[in-house]
Amino acid sequence: MSGKAKLLIALFIILSSAGAGGAVLAENSLKISLVKYDPYPVSPDSDFSIWVQIKNVGDNDVSAVSVEFVPKFPFSIKQGESAVKYPGTIRKNDELVLRFSVHADKNALVGANTLEVGYRVDGIFTKKEFDIEVGSDVVDSKGTVKLERYTVHPETLMPGDTATVTLVFKNGASEYTIRMDGKDYSMNAQIQSAQLLGNDVIEVTSEPYYNAGVIGPGDSIELPFTIKVHENTPDGTYFLDFNLRGSARLYSLNLRIPIKVDSSSVKTSLSENPELNPGKVVLSVANSRPNTVYSASVLPAGNVTFEPAEYFIGTMEPDELFTVKFDYRTGKPLENIKFLVRFKNGDNWHESEALPVSLNGSKEQVQSAKPSIIPVFALLAAALALIAGFFVFMRRRRAKKG
Repeated sequence: MSGKAKLLIALFIILSSAGAGGAVLAENSLKISLVKYDPYPVSPDSDFSIWVQIKNVGDNDVSAVSVEFVPKFPFSIKQGESAVKYPGTIRKNDELVLRFSVHADKNALVGANTLEVGYRVDGIFTKKEFDIEVGSDVVDSKGTVKLERYTVHPETLMPGDTATVTLVFKNGASEYTIRMDGKDYSMNAQIQSAQLLGNDVIEVTSEPYYNAGVIGPGDSIELPFTIKVHENTPDGTYFLDFNLRGSARLYSLNLRIPIKVDSSSVKTSLSENPELNPGKVVLSVANSRPNTVYSASVLPAGNVTFEPAEYFIGTMEPDELFTVKFDYRTGKPLENIKFLVRFKNGDNWHESEALPVSLNGSKEQVQSAKPSIIPVFALLAAALALIAGFFVFMRRRRAKKG
């Protein structure tokens, strides 16, 4: 191969590398995003507008740029409009917004549909996908919504429990109207739909909210949902997906709501030995759950008359301990005596594991029993054996002396 041929090949490689490098540099320097579209949502078989922003985030100017709308079902460029725009050179740190007129097909599915827009530099095309909501209700409000707080009652569920999850949303706008492109828009926040989704262990029994209402600037709205935890659910934290569709695509929400499950209960134990308090039973009752329980009562059971028949405690905070005392009267053998706690976790009734208590060892029972004569006979026999042994010993001693 001649020297000139080698030189031409080298120059071709250098120029090709420079072109590819420039294209890669341009791709890394430009950022394209969808600013907004109007109306929201888009109606099938209708025209709408999109505003696309392209920004130079690199360190150099980028020249010969074209921005292109990509026709793809269910969206096409509006008849008579151009799908390509030529902003030319985009200087460092510059940004510009371009508007395209688009048509939605009459057979467009209701819900999120994908629209593609990109830019071309030196023959290299870079595109990005954006979601466009298609629906039948067109609204012009632009208010924002955000999750202000959420509550779960009861705070921690037991397996089999039903609970209420309440989500509170607030319109973060401070003004009632905003002016965009020469048009006034309401800053009311319109909630089109809100849905809490269940999982393998938690069922959402409430229906989704549709057209939940309009929230004025600074106002809030509560959306309660009812859930149920399956029986035998292991302890742990489980997440429920929440989806909210607002009056503008950018202000829709996708959240994960944590739900705690804990099977621990209220526990009872014997506080004092019954021998120390004949005719009384003193118990310690402790809430070992991580949340407050309500309407707690200690219930005795057995062939004994207890006073009181039920000891009402009421509300018990986490780790709170109560001492309860029962008097009892009986003329029968004491057996099958037990105590349990009935309580509410939220609106769900539960019973603790029963605590068996033996009262047969109390002084009251010992004093009423007849004393045994066996120990007396044993002592007399031991004394007689000792005396007999003494006489045998003395007789042998005298015989030796004689």
